[in-house]
Amino acid sequence: MCEHELIGDYWRGCQHFHGRYYSGERVDCCSPTCKTSAAHTHLPTIGCRCPTIATNRNKVQSIFQMKHEDCK
Repeated sequence: MCEHELIGDYWRGCQHFHGRYYSGERVDCCSPTCKTSAAHTHLPTIGCRCPTIATNRNKVQSIFQMKHEDCK
């Protein structure tokens, strides 16, 4: 499963991480059946039905002690 780094804020009041932007950093899973991997085996001319197996790797930029506006 490929991971994409998501920078965001952690709100301790509601225990939520709210992502702000992707940093562009990526960890490749090297799986031939993952559409986002560099090791993906299909040619661009062939219709690919491989799943996009990517998750976010959260990186905390700021910590807030209160609840997020959406959680109040």
